[in-house]
Amino acid sequence: MIVLILIVAFVAYAAFGVLLVTGMINREVVSEIDVINADGGKTALVVYQPGFSSFPSDASYAFADGLASSGWRVEITTASPQAPSDFSTYSLLTLAYPVYGGAPGTAIVNYVNRISDFDGINTVIIALQGGTAPSLTIDTLKQKVQAANGTFYKGLSLSTEDSSAIESARQAGRDITP
Repeated sequence: MIVLILIVAFVAYAAFGVLLVTGMINREVVSEIDVINADGGKTALVVYQPGFSSFPSDASYAFADGLASSGWRVEITTASPQAPSDFSTYSLLTLAYPVYGGAPGTAIVNYVNRISDFDGINTVIIALQGGTAPSLTIDTLKQKVQAANGTFYKGLSLSTEDSSAIESARQAGRDITP
């Protein structure tokens, strides 16, 4: 029985490694901008990197729903060259991404690296991980955002190990008022 478990674990780890090496996990996905609460007051932009599972998308949309319930107009899209990079019409930016190998996903890092000036925008950074260890990756993006004239507003680390993670994301969004 233990040998079978080890074999299954090895195969899963190898498959994950292949996806990581081939770039399937960290690829940039172009998507339309979804608008939530079009009649909201100030506008927030949520840019997220999809992941190996639906967790990054689910948590990002839950956070966006929380913002919308607090009165924000929310625009949400994936990290890609087509995602907005001019923040003059936004009052809040959220960057959400999966953590792989202890690092932020490549697509979100590429998105941040393409932006030369964050125009002082308040920025929420959400690290989404599969394990329970606290994420140090928030500091990585925080430094990049601050170096490009952005303002770090809040960091949030959520794990798939926490059964209330999606609700925590929604509540974190509700806690930020326009």
